[in-house]
Amino acid sequence: MSTNLKDVVSDWGGFEEFVKEIHEGEGVIVERDVTLTGLSGAPRQIDVHVTHSKGPYKYSTLIECKHWKNKVKRQQVENMYASMEDLGASKGVIFTTSGYQSGAEIYAKAKNIDIYVVRDLNPEEWGKPGRAIEFYIQISSKSILSIDCQNTMVSKVVGSDEEHHPELSLNFGVKDKTLQEIESLNQETGELEIISAVENQVVSSHKEKGATLEEYLEVASSHGQKSINEKSFLINGGADCTRYFQVNVEMPFKDKGEMLMVISKGQLVYIPKIVMAVGVKIHQFKFAYDRGSNLLYALAIEDCIGSKAFAVSKRKDRETTNWLPLSGAGSPKQNDSLVNGSIMKVTTSGFFDPSEVEGLKEVVFKEKPIKSEHNLNGTPTSI
Repeated sequence: MSTNLKDVVSDWGGFEEFVKEIHEGEGVIVERDVTLTGLSGAPRQIDVHVTHSKGPYKYSTLIECKHWKNKVKRQQVENMYASMEDLGASKGVIFTTSGYQSGAEIYAKAKNIDIYVVRDLNPEEWGKPGRAIEFYIQISSKSILSIDCQNTMVSKVVGSDEEHHPELSLNFGVKDKTLQEIESLNQETGELEIISAVENQVVSSHKEKGATLEEYLEVASSHGQKSINEKSFLINGGADCTRYFQVNVEMPFKDKGEMLMVISKGQLVYIPKIVMAVGVKIHQFKFAYDRGSNLLYALAIEDCIGSKAFAVSKRKDRETTNWLPLSGAGSPKQNDSLVNGSIMKVTTSGFFDPSEVEGLKEVVFKEKPIKSEHNLNGTPTSI
């Protein structure tokens, strides 16, 4: 694909053929290098002639192509106007690769002649972040590597000889939860009452973050995952890879005012503190796309009088060219547009198998953050 003018047209003949091609389309007749005889009887050579009809009306556009090193002078514009008058043309247009002298621009505007410059597209005209789009994708998933419930206590009804079980059995992802009955002392009446609860149901104020201990720990593990995800950094210089990180999440319930209370195996369990090791797996790969990959060419055509500009391109699978207005001063600003080299983060739900990290060696993560408002605070562990 060519985006440089010199690669698309190398001489005047190629330039004329290019101008002819970009005007071809349904309902018009486009001819190159034609000789027309005007009212004066003198033959006039026209580089590109475009005609189309609408009912009884016929429209004729004369186009001159100047593949020059020097700017077009007023004389060339005057010659165009003379041809228009002699041939009764509806419109006169000049295309050049070099620009126009001020006198030529003034005369063209006075005589309603369109004058254009064909040039390369600049990076901004491709749209942000430019012709080439390159960024990194990091897909993050989490796992719970270990759970340490410290100083767990089990309540016991006064006078009861029932055996108690201080251990907790966790089962993540269970949808069908079996109800169980538990004897509880009513704080207002002082009498025993039977209440129904699911296994590992949270009965303290922490139930706002999770109805069961499993749900609460999953929320906490997501906070651990977030502590890694909210930092923008490249792994291994941006190479495609998968890496594992470990972060410890501490939940000091007692120190913050109320122990976590859970119903387990028909008994009430008090948990002063939980320390949980959360594993975060990040799969990183680079995304690269060339916006011009499906084009034969893409160039800019600038209106030197109307202050308008167009991107003219041709797809490999199309016969005709496409004209697209380029953004002007009145276009909306792209403040939130993508920046090449940035990182797009994707977070998956659920857990990955913690056995994936078994046998991996722990090292201190020392990569530097890139292009982000966030900086690495601390040193997360990489496995």
